[in-house]
Amino acid sequence: MGAETAVTATPTSGPYQRVIVFDESEAEPIVADVVVFDDAEVAPIVGGIRPSPYDAVVAFSDAEGLTIGAAPDAAALARQMDRATSDPVVVTTGPEDRPDWWPGATNGISFELHDAWQLPPPDGVRAELPLPQTQVLSWLQHHRSEIRGAAREFRVDPRAIAGAIAWEALQNARTVSLRSVGPGKVHVDADVVTQTEQTGLLPVRTSAQRRELLRRPGQAIRYIAAIMSAKAAIAEAFGYSMRDRPDLLTNEYVARSLTEWTDHLTERPAGDLVAAEDMALWTRAHLRYLERGVGTR
Repeated sequence: MGAETAVTATPTSGPYQRVIVFDESEAEPIVADVVVFDDAEVAPIVGGIRPSPYDAVVAFSDAEGLTIGAAPDAAALARQMDRATSDPVVVTTGPEDRPDWWPGATNGISFELHDAWQLPPPDGVRAELPLPQTQVLSWLQHHRSEIRGAAREFRVDPRAIAGAIAWEALQNARTVSLRSVGPGKVHVDADVVTQTEQTGLLPVRTSAQRRELLRRPGQAIRYIAAIMSAKAAIAEAFGYSMRDRPDLLTNEYVARSLTEWTDHLTERPAGDLVAAEDMALWTRAHLRYLERGVGTR
């Protein structure tokens, strides 16, 4: 079907004031109280045009305040606003609208996920403005396939990987780190990192090679998953199962080296493993938030 020229009219009487008619090729109207589409379009919207969740993606800079980036894809925003999901839409217009499992954030987003400010709103969340929580969730959704892929490769729960990344971004927000460079704040030269490489789960690398790789989200995600998998394998040797326990996986992600973990399991009294680290407790309390980002096990 050929494109038609948009027609505008202002009738002197009648129920409509300012009517704009679009064909299939037109963008969304600039100004109108009532929009009438041809047969190929969706049903008209009465009472004015609903605004996009973000008129433009807002990118925050530590030094410059805020800058306006490129507008998000209109189709993606429409899906985010309108599609039916298995979970109810989360509204973030005020604290009274948010569910109990919605995380808090007081210090913005940590440096390693700073690019999250440039992403559109996350699916399943109706946001008037970008917030740290919405943008970290959007980042998790954006990297969902990488997170789930690493979870399958290393046989750990994807929610644990997401929990480590989200906790570091929201609860341990920093402007810079000398020891880490990427998502999850994997310490470049930590014993647990070099020991995990020595298990064969990852190639053995130099410090410089590792620092460069960990700047890339996909590689940082694999390192997080591999560290968790190495800890889970040691636990299995002692009769414990933790691969599907996001709280235990995140607890050990931040707690000990592999040799220290082995010594701990050797010396500890019989009984269930306990998650006590802040990251682990936060992950357990916010599983529904993490599932919005990366799905379930």
